Parts: sequence; C-alpha cells; structure tokens
Amino acid sequence: MSDCRKPKLVSLTASIKRGGFDLTLTDDSIDRIGAVGFRGDNLALANIATNILIREKPITLRGLFYRVVSAGWLPSTDKKHYGRLGRLMTRLRETGCVPFSWLVDNLRSSIKPSSWSGLEDFTDTVAEAYRKDFWSGLPEYVHIFAEKDAISGVLAPVTREYDVPLSPIRGYVSLSFAHSIATDWNRIQKPIKAYYLGDFDPSGFDLERDLVAKLHRYCQREFEWTRLAVNQEDLDNFNLIPLEPKKSDKRYHKFISEHGERCAELDALPATELRKRIREAIESYIPQGEWERLKEIEAQEKAIFRQTLGRFERGEY
Repeated sequence: MSDCRKPKLVSLTASIKRGGFDLTLTDDSIDRIGAVGFRGDNLALANIATNILIREKPITLRGLFYRVVSAGWLPSTDKKHYGRLGRLMTRLRETGCVPFSWLVDNLRSSIKPSSWSGLEDFTDTVAEAYRKDFWSGLPEYVHIFAEKDAISGVLAPVTREYDVPLSPIRGYVSLSFAHSIATDWNRIQKPIKAYYLGDFDPSGFDLERDLVAKLHRYCQREFEWTRLAVNQEDLDNFNLIPLEPKKSDKRYHKFISEHGERCAELDALPATELRKRIREAIESYIPQGEWERLKEIEAQEKAIFRQTLGRFERGEY
C-alpha cells in the first residue's frame, strides 16, 4: 500500500472505531474494498459488513443485515436499508472482495444425470463418494428441521460433517412431505430426536405445530421434539431486534398471551450460534471418541476400496 493512501486508511479505521466497531480486517482487505469505489458511509458499511461476514460465514444476507443493524451501522430494519446492504454485497462479491460462498440463499441445484469422462474418472468419484453410515451403530437417530430454506445453507456445514439429515420446511408442509419423513422414521428401530429452528412469531410457532401434528399423524414411532431456536430467552440474551407481530394475523392473540409482544426472525441469531447449537445437539448423542474411531475405519475402508478398483482397472479380476 502506498504511503499516500495510508492516511485515508487510518482515517477510515479511526472513524469506524469512534462509531463503536472494532475493525479487524487486514490493511490489504481494507485497501481492496476501497478500490471498489465506495465513498463515505458506504465505504464504512462495506468494511463493517465484510468484517462481520468473516466471523459469521456462511450466513444469509438477512442474517448479515440484522448483525449490521445490531452493530448500529444501519438505522433500522426498513426495506430500503436492506436493499442498500444487498447492493453493496453484490459489488463486493462481483469484484472478488467477498467470496460468493460466504452469503447463502436458497439451496438450489440443477438436475442432470451423472456422467464421467471415463472409467478412471468414474472410479475416482465412487471412491471419494463413499461414506460410512456412522449412525447405524449409534444409539439414537437425529434429524434437523429448519423453517427457512436459506437458513439450511447456514446449518449445512455442520449437518454434512455429522451426516445428519437436514429438512427445510418452506412454510406449511404438504401431507406428502410429512408422510415421507414419517415413513423413514417408521423403519428406524432406535430413539428419534428431532430439532427445529424457526422464527419467534405467530407463523413460526404455527408452522412448527402443524409439522409436528402431521408427523404424529403418519409416524407410528414416538419421537422427541426440541425447538433449538428462536426461544424466548434469546430475545434478551442476544439483544435481538424486536419486531411487532401482525395484528391482522389470526394467531396474534394466542401468540401474545403465550409469548408476549416481541417477535424475532431466525436470521437475527448469529449464524455461529445456530451452528453451535446444532453441533452441540448432535454431539450429545455421540459417545466420546467414537466419531474419530469410526472415521479411522472409514479411511481404511476407502483405501481398500481404492485398491480393489485399481485391480479392476488393471484387469486383474
């Protein structure tokens, strides 16, 4: 960084610090963000949002928005401020300052039949794809449900690591969805532990109630159900930005009588906290040291599988 630019960097970081935010970005990162062309408040906002992203990634744009508002760098949760942050993040991603993978949206995928360039390519894919079902030998079965599709991208790094099913419900679930889950559960001969993450509002609680009722309708097994987030104590413990429940909602009075007049979106909780909660929930059902032992067995089985595939490739069978 040239000396002539250094005073600007010092002035920017000092201004942000006076605003109550401790910027921990490297000088190089701040310089790259500055080169995008932001000016004034937008330059400070871009640095602060990137700083938060580094701590919370992956996170939804709405989750990042709540973190920025909570930090005092946007005045409210009004849509115009959400749009402003969205435009800044678009420029930061398209200029390479922020990886696209740090901000998650709906888990969308393209449908295409699997294909390979040849047998060698195929055998490499098969060998890498093999994953031992650790849960087949563990005493419980764990399943995570999330109210929002986008939040699934926040939770997926943990559920993938521990090979635990993660089901976004995307509003009120269909009977087909509930029947499919219940059919799978009916085949499981061990205690079933289900965890739910949803908004703290009339809709979030009613979606959860509806899901549980439909699962009970089709599932012949007993299951234990736990709401991991958002819970009443989270409102104060995390100083969540309070939202007012809609008085036009027919569930309004029931919600007020049971939970009070404050609402909060699931995205308002830090992404790191959401991942911490499901990690702790999952790990509580894994005997100490067992996961590492199973990973060693998996690695040995992969090695044997690769050797066997290699013999097929060389025509030794």
